[in-house]
Amino acid sequence: MTSLELMTHEVQVWVGSLDVNEERYKELSGNLPADERKRAESMSPIAARRFVAARGILRKLLSGFTGIAPTKIEFSYGASGKPMLSDHHEIHFNISHSAQLGLFAFSPDRPVGVDVENDRPVRRLLDVAQRFMSDEELRALAGTDAGERNASFLRSWVIREARLKAEGKGIWSSTANSVPAPGLTHRLFTPRPNYIAAVAAPESDWRLFTCAIKD
Repeated sequence: MTSLELMTHEVQVWVGSLDVNEERYKELSGNLPADERKRAESMSPIAARRFVAARGILRKLLSGFTGIAPTKIEFSYGASGKPMLSDHHEIHFNISHSAQLGLFAFSPDRPVGVDVENDRPVRRLLDVAQRFMSDEELRALAGTDAGERNASFLRSWVIREARLKAEGKGIWSSTANSVPAPGLTHRLFTPRPNYIAAVAAPESDWRLFTCAIKD
């Protein structure tokens, strides 16, 4: 990959399919170190292919930003499992996937969180909402027309998840049902038809740029 550039006050979100053909899969698999390929062996076939594709794409993009070979990039992990670069702390990134679509967010000057969901019926929607959402979010959801409630829930979910991930937390953390920290801003967008996504970062002086990855 040719060199890539990140500008200050910019968040880039790269969008690509994780369901790839055999030639593309072999190429992306070659970007993974041995421990990540071994990790994939413990997964179901579909999950393993998507994991390899996602990690291969992530490593290739990070290689473009840093100049480090994909297999030589090293990660460290925060308390909630959010990955970060061990040697290039100036580059912040986050990833998310739903069904076959992967999103890869990058920023040069601030933490970033991203989340994507495919548009689908959510089982036991109100039960899930009561477990993870704030009282204010629950009231807003309950006041939504039944026909719009599923879409409203998914919008609220990706916003909450993106904001928590920007803080280095996760939806499953013990504090996930609290209100995300002030000072974060988010952008909602549609990365592809039938998907909804959000990206979040501190302050409001950043611009969102979306970039398509060739399938």
